Amino acid sequence: MRSLSKNMLPLLFSTSVAVTPLLVADEYAKQVVLEMYPKWYSGKDFTIQGNVGIEKIFKGNDWIQYYGKPSLTYALNKNWALHGGLGYYYTAYQNVNDTYEIRPFLGISHSSKWTDKWTTGTYFRTEERYHYSTGSNNRSNNTRLRLRIRTSYLFNPVTIPNRWHKVTLGVEGFKSYNTDNSLEQLYDYQTNITLGLERSLQKGQKLRFELAWKYKAALNQITDTDISTAFFKIQYYPSWGRWWRNKLRNRDIDE
Repeated sequence: MRSLSKNMLPLLFSTSVAVTPLLVADEYAKQVVLEMYPKWYSGKDFTIQGNVGIEKIFKGNDWIQYYGKPSLTYALNKNWALHGGLGYYYTAYQNVNDTYEIRPFLGISHSSKWTDKWTTGTYFRTEERYHYSTGSNNRSNNTRLRLRIRTSYLFNPVTIPNRWHKVTLGVEGFKSYNTDNSLEQLYDYQTNITLGLERSLQKGQKLRFELAWKYKAALNQITDTDISTAFFKIQYYPSWGRWWRNKLRNRDIDE
């Protein structure tokens, strides 16, 4: 396993070098995300998690966003699961009024284990986004659909501490409806492509490092209002409960 991880790291490094120009090119927005993703495993079928994060962009009207997304997942069987939760987002801008958003969501996921090492997960959800301004009575809302496909390769169990143990590759698409731009610039389409590398910690905890590219565009105005963002994300996953008995322990379905 150790020799395999040594072989995987040069591949990831090469990919990171290829993505690095996105992080320094002037035509791309640059973004950094820090997240903590605590998860509690209850019995065989349930998990309760609460994604908490900070997101910072460095272009144009600079802003920083704080968010929390408590959610619940229920395993229908060894492959299918249901998801539900509520997100709260607060965005502080430099030159305009701050905004906040409330985002209830429902989703379903499917996990396929092709071999002992290769796993693919599919996650679909619908969410309602309610936006508010702190400086006025302005508000807007829209419905958004989200589909993500992520594959991962395991070369060390997470139970072995302080090892690089998994590489992930994901593609994600978003489609918004009833978009109202009276409060802030919203986008009809969004695509994310992410490459991640995970490192195990003590007691089943882990870190994930991701390089990603995000593209957003408004309907029928792809060349006029589109925006590309390259971002780097660090995620910390503490966990509690009886994870070794839980059906959801290896699904990698992040909210």
